Order: sequence, then C-alpha cells, then structure tokens
Amino acid sequence: MGILAYVAAGRGAPRDVVLCGPRGNGKTVLLRWFQHEVEARGGGIELLWRTPSDLPSLDALATTLVPPRRFKSMLPDSLSLSIGVGRVGWELGDDPGTLAELLTLRCQRRALVVLLDEAHTLDPRVGQALLNASQSVSAMAPFLLVLAGTPGLVPHLDAMSATFWDRAEQLPIGLLDRAASAAALTRPFAAQSPSVAFDDAALDKVLDDSQHYPYFLQLFGAALWDALEASGATTISTAAVDHAAAAFHRRRETYYHHRRNELDRAGVLAVASAVARAFAGRDRLTQADLDAAIAEAQTGFDRTNVRQASPEAHDRDQAIRIRDELAAVGYVWNPPGERDMWRPGIPSLMAYIDSDAQT
Repeated sequence: MGILAYVAAGRGAPRDVVLCGPRGNGKTVLLRWFQHEVEARGGGIELLWRTPSDLPSLDALATTLVPPRRFKSMLPDSLSLSIGVGRVGWELGDDPGTLAELLTLRCQRRALVVLLDEAHTLDPRVGQALLNASQSVSAMAPFLLVLAGTPGLVPHLDAMSATFWDRAEQLPIGLLDRAASAAALTRPFAAQSPSVAFDDAALDKVLDDSQHYPYFLQLFGAALWDALEASGATTISTAAVDHAAAAFHRRRETYYHHRRNELDRAGVLAVASAVARAFAGRDRLTQADLDAAIAEAQTGFDRTNVRQASPEAHDRDQAIRIRDELAAVGYVWNPPGERDMWRPGIPSLMAYIDSDAQT
C-alpha cells in the first residue's frame, strides 16, 4: 500500500484508510496482511491493533495510543499541567484537543500505525476525537489510521460530525472474482499437500456453491480437507465435493439462521424479504429501486406507484433508517465509488430469507 511509504519516510499519511464491506469478506485478513507489511519494514514503525471494546472512553483512547508509563517523561510542563495521570491512565478532563497534542509528541519520537477493526461499533464521541486527532497529528508527525468495519461504518462515521472523514482512502471489500476465489481455495491445499489437485468440474462446483464469498470458501475448504483426510485421496473430484457439500451446507444454514435472527431482532425481516424479491436475478439495484422495495414492504403499495410518489408521502426518513439497518448487518451495501448502486452482501442469503418468509 503506497500510503504506508509516507509513514516509513517519517511523514504523516495524507489521508486515513477505511476498509468497508459485509462480514466474512476478509477485512480482518487484509488488516493482518497490512500488519505484516508494516512489520516487514523493520522497527522504525510501531503498530497498534485495537477494537472499539479497548476504547470505551476518551481517556482509554489516550492511554492506549500514548501509554503514560512509556511517554509521560517526554511531555513538556505546559502540557503535563493541563492533564493528569490516574490509577489506570490519562485523565484528559474531557478535553479531546489534548489527545492530538499527546499523540503528536508520541509520533515525533517514533512513527505509529493504528489498525482499528470493527470500527462500526466505535463510540461516536471517541470516534470523533480519534478522527480529529488523526487529521491534526498527520500534518505534523508520521501517523496513519486504518479503520475497518461493516457497511454500517459509513453512516456511523457520518454521525460523528467529522465531515472530512470522507476524504479518506475508501476501499470496498466485497465478493471475490472467480479467479481470486479459485486461488483462495486451491492455494492452501497446495501449501499443505502439493500432491492434492482439483478436477476442473469439482472446482467449478465449489465456486458456484460458495458464490465467491470468502467465508463460504473457507467453510467449504475445511469440509473438503476433512473429506480428503478421511478418504486418503489426492484428487478432489466432483464426488468428493458432493460428499463435503453436506457438511458445508449444514454450516451455511447455521450462518443463515443467525443472520435471519439478527434481521428479526432489528425489526426488518419482512423488509429484507421484499428487498430479496427486488434483487431476484440482479446483482445490483439503484438506490431508488431499493427504497421503493422498502416502501412497498412498509406500506403494501405497488412498487411502480411508490417510485412515482413523492419521498415525503412514504416517509423518506424511515426508508433511510431501514436501509441503514440492512446495511449495518451486511444484508445490502453501497460499495464506495458506486454512487447510488446497492449490492447484496451475500446473494444466497437473500434467497434463504425470501424462502423462509414464504414458509
């Protein structure tokens, strides 16, 4: 990633990085890859990997980024007089501006990269302080902030009133293409047992059944590995795939069941079924069509008439709220750079939800 070169050269990154996509698409794997890239550059850059549960408050954020035990002695008197150190860490007196001062001093000693996974669950006030500090610190010291989260991350960041965040490098993390899916499936087998090979027809069946969804490729690969170990075979045939598919389908059904319950708890299960029907046979919808499907589920009106009606007549705010709920759980998402086009998070999940609603 070219943006890391700025930090390696002793400069602040020109922008934050935001990885956004539905769960199971490999955001955490990409963070691990980025971690290895940082570590490969030697000891000149320090890396912190955290989740929002580590950062419940402004004081916890400051203590994590600038541990007092390591950095208190470097602070000038003018700053140390305005803050305190309690039993567990910094006490900033509810002053987010002090965080930027602390972090700048810390990064002037050694470059820092912060990776924050599950960022869509970050406390809004803590997130606002972190985004503001990142902008200030990067202008004066080598620092880079990388955030990763579900599609719910985008409206979550919008709500933090840090309006500049959308200038970040936004990377959509969606389904793999067919070539990348094949590589993700076959390379681990080759690394563990070079003698194992896939029949072309068998590989095609796995790719079709997994729908190029990284988590399903992982599940199917594990089922195939178990089947091979049990049989002692070295060729993955269509028969082997059929045998492993039973275990894969059980695990996939469990996953679908959890997602269905999540939609139900959010109160959007009926809407999710209507959205599934709108997506039938399509890999994307315009935002207008998605909102029309939501409005139809809410009102029972014909979709054509809904599209022609004014947004006010069908409570546009409600449609936006429900759309954000569906995005927050990864049921649909709007990849950065695709403007008003929306995609399914997992196409086969939509078929499951709609089928479940009909029974």
